[in-house]
Amino acid sequence: MPTKRPRRDTRTFTDDHRKRLDRAVTLYLQRCYREATAARVSEFASFLGRNQDYMSRTAAAILGMSLRDFLRAKQLAYAARLLRTTPLPMREIALKAGFGTISTFYRCFRGLHKMPPAAFREVMK
Repeated sequence: MPTKRPRRDTRTFTDDHRKRLDRAVTLYLQRCYREATAARVSEFASFLGRNQDYMSRTAAAILGMSLRDFLRAKQLAYAARLLRTTPLPMREIALKAGFGTISTFYRCFRGLHKMPPAAFREVMK
């Protein structure tokens, strides 16, 4: 009969862990923005040379939210900045902010701001 592996102790993470993860996410997203590619947890894990499941579990423990939600929040903040500071069309903002598709951008943006991106841009003028 196989023996059970003992459960690992829960690791305590510090503010330094959060800062390091935040910096890694920032670097990854900058690459996505530069290359106009969609940001994905699986690609972020590969970017760091780690397993996706490990990164998801560890990031959630450090951040108190899922890695996907953390990436998305940063993308939405960048998209909002582009809306406030540039005349770029919505399709280009969606790509530059790493959303992959304009429909994903609209859905996520509306979910957070309770208005579509164009209305947000008008309000912020």
